[in-house]
Amino acid sequence: MAQVPRHQEVMKAIRSLARQTQLATKEANQTAAKRLARGDYVGAQSLINVAQAISAFGNEVSALNSRWREVRAVGKGPKKEKNSQTPLWEFYRPILQALVAIGGDATREDIEGKLEETLAGSLKAGDLVTNAHGLPRWKVMVGRARKHMIAEGFVTGENLLRWKITSKGEQAAKSGVKGK
Repeated sequence: MAQVPRHQEVMKAIRSLARQTQLATKEANQTAAKRLARGDYVGAQSLINVAQAISAFGNEVSALNSRWREVRAVGKGPKKEKNSQTPLWEFYRPILQALVAIGGDATREDIEGKLEETLAGSLKAGDLVTNAHGLPRWKVMVGRARKHMIAEGFVTGENLLRWKITSKGEQAAKSGVKGK
């Protein structure tokens, strides 16, 4: 997907322009109010007209902001649907079952190999999308799941390179993990 060049700079300039038009409108209104208080109705009316013109320009700036967001959206590509991705917690049980099948102690690569066999038909479209490093989302989620599974007490965290299932993890693999 293509990046829109200098997107941040353009957004910053549009926001600055919007803020300056708001300030100019406010200043014109305040000055008109002062002239009105002094009885200078003609001068007040001319400043009111200026404030209205500035306000109309501010609306055009707002429209420009919306238009720029549309241009940016073209460069982003299609939006990801959250429904097409498996939530993190739904990976717990298959990971635990893979660990049990392997013998209770394995590396991440061993687990991913076993999961590749078992999850092949159940992965959603979003799970197969690759990141900038070429890894499919589901493999990234396996890595993320480890920290949460340690916190839940399903695996031990004593060795960074090996996953070791606990008795609580074995029970969860058999009976199922409660959803978050």
